[in-house]
Amino acid sequence: MIYSYDEIMENCINMNLALTFYSVLKMPISDIISCAVAAEKAGFSHVSMAESFYRDAAVLGTAIATNTTKIKFGSSIFPIPTRTPFQIAMATATLSEISCNRVGFIGLGVGYRSRIEKYFGIKIENSLDKMKEYVTVLKGLLSGEDYTYRGDFFSFESFPKLTPHRMNIPILFGSSGPKMIDLAGQIADGLVLNSICTPDYFKEAISIFQESTKRSNRKKRKFEIAASVIYSVDDKHEEAIKSAKPDVLFYVLYPELDPVIEKTHYVERIKKIRKEHSNGNYKQALSLVSDEMIEDLAIAGAPKECRKKIQKIYGYGITMPIIRVSVQPFKENQRKDVFLRAIQSLAKM
Repeated sequence: MIYSYDEIMENCINMNLALTFYSVLKMPISDIISCAVAAEKAGFSHVSMAESFYRDAAVLGTAIATNTTKIKFGSSIFPIPTRTPFQIAMATATLSEISCNRVGFIGLGVGYRSRIEKYFGIKIENSLDKMKEYVTVLKGLLSGEDYTYRGDFFSFESFPKLTPHRMNIPILFGSSGPKMIDLAGQIADGLVLNSICTPDYFKEAISIFQESTKRSNRKKRKFEIAASVIYSVDDKHEEAIKSAKPDVLFYVLYPELDPVIEKTHYVERIKKIRKEHSNGNYKQALSLVSDEMIEDLAIAGAPKECRKKIQKIYGYGITMPIIRVSVQPFKENQRKDVFLRAIQSLAKM
């Protein structure tokens, strides 16, 4: 069942706009802070840190917090295999204290299996059951009370209270899979959809989430439906398209995005892309990412074009686009300007 825009928005919070800094972003910290300050001045509601490896999202958020005054913070996402709920709770409480209560949401996900298992040596299994316990523990740790828990994955006694009062910070699940989205509808406060979502997939994911909230008698709650968006802006449309291609390639290589890809007519092309990439032919794989794919799977173009496309995303039921600026083709000393151009294109949305 697909819900109308009004039905979707009835149980969603006010629309927001976030800028993300992903952990593998090769860019000086000073430039990232400058861009966060610019986003705050431009009217962005949130900055969101994504963590996989390289940089620590919570530490980066703290650096930004000490240089801003209004913008809120989120994570999109923390992978639960590499972070315990104790770490997330302590990081959240600390960042909230430093930022004067500006933590807007906690994004949790499983992460990409190939990365987690290869880089961290952690086997991903029982993800749904573990997520259920993880959320229960995380909420308990942020309850403003000593907390004891006995479960299958976590078991501990009298963890000292972290905060003087309960922290009711929304927990969002980052996933493309229907089972995790269904679980989000049962126990989470919303979603963070992945970076190559299409209108058809937005509708399907929101429908799964909404059905789950209704079955769980949570339909009167307010939910955040966020979506990470590959964003490439340039006065020359063709240059914007070109700059977005490495990011689209990055995402289509992961099987975790198959629920999105299966809703497109690019299934066979992406099989070829993956084959070329697995054979070590990066340039050939990149050449198979067509302009049409960028138009469908990313937001790319001149400033006015991109702004209109972001406005359309709200119409699909997304309450918070999370802008992932495409910078891969640029040198490190050029990336700040690329970010600032993207921020300016979306100022005062």
